[in-house]
Amino acid sequence: MFWISLILVSLFFVFYWLWPKNELGNTEKYSNEFNPYETQTIRKKNVTVEKVVYFEAGMSKLVDNEILNLKRWFTPDSLQSLDSVLLIGSADSSGNLAANRKLVKERIQAIRKILVSFGITPEKISTLPLEPVHGRSAKEREKFRSVQIKMNFLG
Repeated sequence: MFWISLILVSLFFVFYWLWPKNELGNTEKYSNEFNPYETQTIRKKNVTVEKVVYFEAGMSKLVDNEILNLKRWFTPDSLQSLDSVLLIGSADSSGNLAANRKLVKERIQAIRKILVSFGITPEKISTLPLEPVHGRSAKEREKFRSVQIKMNFLG
């Protein structure tokens, strides 16, 4: 008698376990459906665009064609959706270390002044001067004489 009772009770639990569950409590399955009683929030993704401006050795002044290239990048439409700008300056390690550090800061300030003249507020611009980097070849040293501009757009 005991064994029959145990089998009947265990059959109840097995059927309960195998029976299809009610899906009303599972909201993950229906999360993409429209709910008229809920406020929909649209998540916008930030878009990051990078541009590199190269300088001549020992110079912190931009060439006129580089200024025109920057002007093409910053159109009035792009300025409206601009969230922030990060300027990352670097230099090659040829020459005096203190002079190269100063040169990195001057290059960043030159780009910053140009961006402010385009209409970007100074609060949106942040800077990051890097230490001068050793370049093995002349091509690598040319790449290190630059300011990288990272623009974050709301989109």
